[in-house]
Amino acid sequence: MRSRFSLSVFAWLVLVWLLLWGSADPLALLGAVIVALAVLLLFPLPTRRLPLLRPLRLARLAGYVLVDLVTSAVRTSREVLQYGGKVRAAVVAVPVLSDVDHVIATSANLVSLTPDTFVLQIDRRGHVFYVYSLGVRTREEADRAHDQALELQVRVVRALGPAEEAADVHERAHARRKSGAASPERAPGR
Repeated sequence: MRSRFSLSVFAWLVLVWLLLWGSADPLALLGAVIVALAVLLLFPLPTRRLPLLRPLRLARLAGYVLVDLVTSAVRTSREVLQYGGKVRAAVVAVPVLSDVDHVIATSANLVSLTPDTFVLQIDRRGHVFYVYSLGVRTREEADRAHDQALELQVRVVRALGPAEEAADVHERAHARRKSGAASPERAPGR
């Protein structure tokens, strides 16, 4: 079992304390050490391994996100220029493909990074992202938004997720893709 006491976190807490006090005199240093020890001993941080990085898959993810940024900016511009104030949008329920916090957070942030989508809510118990998607006028466009969010999650899991999730994420996404976009009334896990 790994120790929950991290020397780097201890040093960081001491540094922050000294910066907050604006002084490095012996009394402030003693206070910083006491506060840092108290924080680390009374509120232990959970132990976790660093995520396994796969550089090639991470590069593919970065490329995919760059292309997605450009294409979604073009789609958003076209939608606004074509429909003006009558731009339509929808909230699409998208299944979450991972159980790992940093993978879910990264997926949600990358979905929200593009101009035409935003993760409104993450339902952890139901394993669902509720994604606001701009420019959705038909069921096919809702399915496209659903599938794009799934594809982005697949790439994030393959780049940052644990090996056991990365191994079968494509098949799980493919099974979800066939069902199309779920409405909140029939969201997975409800």
